[in-house]
Amino acid sequence: MKNYKNQNQLLEEKILALENKQKVLAIEMRNQFDVTYHELKPSNLITNALKGTFNNIKNEPKLKGNIVELLLSLGGGYLSKRVLVGKSNSTIKNLFGYAVQFLTTKLISKKI
Repeated sequence: MKNYKNQNQLLEEKILALENKQKVLAIEMRNQFDVTYHELKPSNLITNALKGTFNNIKNEPKLKGNIVELLLSLGGGYLSKRVLVGKSNSTIKNLFGYAVQFLTTKLISKKI
């Protein structure tokens, strides 16, 4: 009889140990799910991609120069359109303004 009681007690202890292990694993899984969910949010994906892109820009001096040239040429084209055409409801004036903007942008980018 005593041997039988020891086996029941041993079995109950092992069952409790397995239940505790299951609870710990469930908590770890929930925590890992939360971390994964946070990392896969679109805002975090975009933020991480932008960080990598900006780090690449910082480390590439040639790329910095290209971006400055691009911004200068686009800004010059936009300003020339605004100065010559301004805000207009006329389709022909708008088309003329876009043509001036395009040509000015090309001219500035070639000069730089």
